[in-house]
Amino acid sequence: MLLPICPVDYELASPGDLKVGKIYRAARVLVRWHGVPLGVIQVPVEEGTVRARDIGYRVMARLQPRIGREVARRALVGTGIDGPLAVCEHTPDPASPHQLPTISVAVCTRDRPDDMAKCLASLAALRTPPLEIMVVDNAPATDATERLVKERFPQFRYVREDTPGLDHARNRAIVESRGEIVAYTDDDVMVDPGWTEALARVFAEDPAIGLVTGLIEPAELETEAQLLFERYGGFGRGCVRTYLQSRRGAAMTWNLVGAGQLGAGANMAIRRELFEEIGYFDPALDVGTPTLGGGDHEIFFRCLRSGMICLYEPTAIVRHRHRRSMPELSKLLYSYGHATRCFFDREADEFPADRPAIKKLARWWWRHWAWDRWRRSAWSPTWFPLELVSREIRGYIDGKGGYRRARTKIVADELKRPDTFKIRDENGARGPERVALVVVDIAQPLRTLHEGEGKDRLEILVQWKGRPLGRLRMRCLGCAIVPSRLADEISRVLWWQVVTLGEEEEGVAWSRQVALLQEMVNPEPAQKKSLDETVGVSLIVATCDRPADLRRCLASVMASRTQRRLQIIVVDNRPGRPGIQEVLKEFPQVELVEESRPGSSYARNAGLAAAREEIVAMTDDDMVVSPDWLERLIEPFRRADVAAVTGNTLPASLDSEAEIKFETYGGFGRGYSTREFDEYWFHRWRRRATPTWQLGGTGNVAFRRSLFEDPEVGPFEECLGAGVPAGVGEDTLWFYQVLRTGMVILYEPAAVAWHHHRVTMAGLKKQLMAYSKGHVAYHLVTLLKYRDKRALVRLGYELPQSMLSRVWGRLRGTYDYPWGLLGIEMTGMLLGPLSLWQSKRHVRKHGPGARPVTTAEQSA
Repeated sequence: MLLPICPVDYELASPGDLKVGKIYRAARVLVRWHGVPLGVIQVPVEEGTVRARDIGYRVMARLQPRIGREVARRALVGTGIDGPLAVCEHTPDPASPHQLPTISVAVCTRDRPDDMAKCLASLAALRTPPLEIMVVDNAPATDATERLVKERFPQFRYVREDTPGLDHARNRAIVESRGEIVAYTDDDVMVDPGWTEALARVFAEDPAIGLVTGLIEPAELETEAQLLFERYGGFGRGCVRTYLQSRRGAAMTWNLVGAGQLGAGANMAIRRELFEEIGYFDPALDVGTPTLGGGDHEIFFRCLRSGMICLYEPTAIVRHRHRRSMPELSKLLYSYGHATRCFFDREADEFPADRPAIKKLARWWWRHWAWDRWRRSAWSPTWFPLELVSREIRGYIDGKGGYRRARTKIVADELKRPDTFKIRDENGARGPERVALVVVDIAQPLRTLHEGEGKDRLEILVQWKGRPLGRLRMRCLGCAIVPSRLADEISRVLWWQVVTLGEEEEGVAWSRQVALLQEMVNPEPAQKKSLDETVGVSLIVATCDRPADLRRCLASVMASRTQRRLQIIVVDNRPGRPGIQEVLKEFPQVELVEESRPGSSYARNAGLAAAREEIVAMTDDDMVVSPDWLERLIEPFRRADVAAVTGNTLPASLDSEAEIKFETYGGFGRGYSTREFDEYWFHRWRRRATPTWQLGGTGNVAFRRSLFEDPEVGPFEECLGAGVPAGVGEDTLWFYQVLRTGMVILYEPAAVAWHHHRVTMAGLKKQLMAYSKGHVAYHLVTLLKYRDKRALVRLGYELPQSMLSRVWGRLRGTYDYPWGLLGIEMTGMLLGPLSLWQSKRHVRKHGPGARPVTTAEQSA
């Protein structure tokens, strides 16, 4: 996997390079604008630095709509919009005119003093100190946490709760707290300096808000388990505010029951007075009880049922240290499944009116959460380990009856339960929906819409200086709509109209904003840097009794414009013939490696075993490289996440019919734009085979030699490739192996090499037969070796459908590809399984090929 990854914050208002350290291969960047999070992007690391130009490029490519919404929102919360908006005029939100509520922060912990020290250090650095910070020590086995607080953080209050269970600790915090708001975080979390400020602000702006949760980002991504947890969903819920509200005392809709949109209990705050109505946390739930979790989502459920607004506020940020080992992750996912079932059972027992919605949510969980993930992992095991998905499902199954057993054990007396919900269900049939129409002119400061009081929904006509911009609907359920919420909704639905102010040429108006944005995110023109000249290259040319072609290839290599160390290796895959020896006399600096076992993969692996430099480049004897080919090909290795680079292979001539037909077939070229292939691209193809054949081939490629020491990648597959019955496919399989580990492959069109195609039809037919057999063999290997069932879709549907479509086009006269070549391709596909079996026998006969000497062996 592409590890380690460094999580960092990046402020658009003060762009610049970020130093992260050379151990990191990529950075997970939380992009913020005056503190407001816009999105998360993954950016490469170059020589220990995250370049501002790389961040700016990805911001422009992926976050333009989010930036447009933020420009509109910031303008709307100001003193009114007087004229056209400009990105460069974006400023921080004005100070809140409201009195901020007092906050009591509670950190519940049990015997994790090392984690707690980091958490308390981050709390001590808050810009807006809360009224108090309590450390609730839950049934500790030692006094380590108590000593930590008293010796290093005496300004914080230590509270001991001897009854085991996280919700017991949370309830103790409510009893001990003195603030109007009780904010909770966990001991394995580090809070952002503006955390309490963001929480207090939203509570002050809207008295109808009862619960606020925030963004939870990873504190580190250093192990496979941590990366997989984020891939599975993590704790974060994005960078956009989310308002959830239900009717007070009424049955809830199924999509609100789980409250999963709100996040997790590691970042939540609740009005203290609300506990008097909805009850305290259920002590039969969460960590430290037989239910294993669910206490946070259960309190979210009751907050929603109270009719108060529950807000997901992404500016309230914390960073969580995920479980580092695979056994810990397996245990965690099991507890998630178990807690989900216990949560469903608890709410179905306590709120009979919500049972239909809970049953619907349970069906959704099975179909869209459990089954879809299990099927995707079974179909494509490279996405997420199937055994981990199965662990969560096993936990859900084992959770049946778990809540009732826990409640009987922990709260034997029902009359003493602290989690009693005191709001009575509404009786009688609900009347027709109550709606009001409101006109809002954004040229004036937004006002509180008291028209929402007593109404179910508002129809809002938005205009600027009397000019209508659009109309939106807002559910209010009897609450007034405060300006900040109104600004969020207008910017979400009508941001384009707000930014352009209804100009006739809206595209022109936005293009001006894009130009300003480009100048802001990348104030200095990007300067391309070359790879450090101390980095050497081993260039491997595999040949098989084609001396004339080899001479032409080596002559072009010798004309390369490069000053770096260059080891040139020619691998003779048919040694003993005099022609190759005669050619190499003309190039005395070239090293000869002889590999008698037939097969291009054998030859390339033999060349790799002889390679000494950090970067390995490959070309074929029938190629001619341009003078700048090598430097352009290896330039992207400045990025630590780049594992391989492929180049642009163009035809050296189109003088014969065979050469023209090969280009019609598809040729070797992959376009004229730089492309990046990473794990997101690899996993994007959920039900289709990943098209690694779009990346290029080993005739024009460079890669890090360390890949061949990586057990997840290793050498080329010797049962594939030219010279064995399967024909080809070793390059596409190797690309597959690189991408499945999370590394990046770049296609660089400026690295040009010229290929001499087959000039006779007989040679072309032989080549197409090999390609067709190899393509099928490649997919069979991914199926058998990696259990990637997406290969079945390619073999059983896509290839037959493609051939039928081409045949139908030929019959209709819309496709002029020769019948003979179509027949060759179809025959090759049918022979693919047999040829793979023959290639396996070939490898068993000749044995494994040469292997590179590992770094450890070199040291020894």
